[in-house]
Amino acid sequence: MVISRRMLLLLDVMCVAGVGWAGVLIGALIRGERLVPTTVAVVVAGVLVLPGFTAGVLTNRRVVRGRQPQSGWVRSVWSPPELPRWGLTLTGMVFFAFWFAGISAIAGMSQEIPAGDTAAARRQVDHQQRFALGVLGGVGAGGTALAAASLLRVRRTARTGQPQTTSR
Repeated sequence: MVISRRMLLLLDVMCVAGVGWAGVLIGALIRGERLVPTTVAVVVAGVLVLPGFTAGVLTNRRVVRGRQPQSGWVRSVWSPPELPRWGLTLTGMVFFAFWFAGISAIAGMSQEIPAGDTAAARRQVDHQQRFALGVLGGVGAGGTALAAASLLRVRRTARTGQPQTTSR
């Protein structure tokens, strides 16, 4: 599968926007404000993040060249992102922040809600939204790194004239 540079850039920018969207909403939830309903928050984050993540995973596959793989049906393998160390470090820190936001929301989701306590029910929904946005934000952080690595590889191969290894 070959994705054009423009499309890959668009998907990467969408992924970054999804990470920002999830981060802003999680920050508001931590302050005690719900900016948008949970359904809107999660659907918008998913629409922004999942295409870029999918493109990043698909374009980080490499065709096996040279030595034959151990299994005959394996023609391509997934390759980790080739980013500068600062990019990988930043991705890891953002991923961990979203992971922590999602995991810490689980404790609030597991609390029993007394009958008629609307404030507790509201907090429960806030924790559910924070968990979902934490997962999607983490996926978006990884997708951003994968798509950026693919963009760098495509740009590098276009400059050197070598064939792309991102096709299947």
